Amino acid sequence: MMIRAASLLACATLLTACAGLGAPSSTDIQRLPVVRYGQAAPADRDFVLLYPAGADLPVNVQVDGSLLAKSDQAKLTVRVKRDVFVYRDQVSFDGKIWKRGQDCIGGNIVFSLPGDVPGSNGQARDGVSPGVLAARFDLRGEAAGK
Repeated sequence: MMIRAASLLACATLLTACAGLGAPSSTDIQRLPVVRYGQAAPADRDFVLLYPAGADLPVNVQVDGSLLAKSDQAKLTVRVKRDVFVYRDQVSFDGKIWKRGQDCIGGNIVFSLPGDVPGSNGQARDGVSPGVLAARFDLRGEAAGK
């Protein structure tokens, strides 16, 4: 579950990374309103998004396309272990000290087709293993030590 929560956070960080050039100062970010996930965001100004520790975070997963006769989707619920504040490409765990998201959170995404041997990177097939779509995101550097 933690993997999916971190993936949600990383996606939010990546999607907001292009919102501006140059990193804003911690002081500038602290002046912005903080919106807890699940609350309405201000429509007319920037804000910091808070993913609170322990709060349920929904993640929708969907597989579809013109090749498929049957599509499917699922709603997963994940939680982060600690508060995570996100503003553009900046991340903070206390709302005061801000760093680039990629310096604090790292990970990978794995995809394999049905019939691929798990861990073979598509180089071996067994004809029976299910396909895999997985995301893993971990704390990096100093953030990992807390």
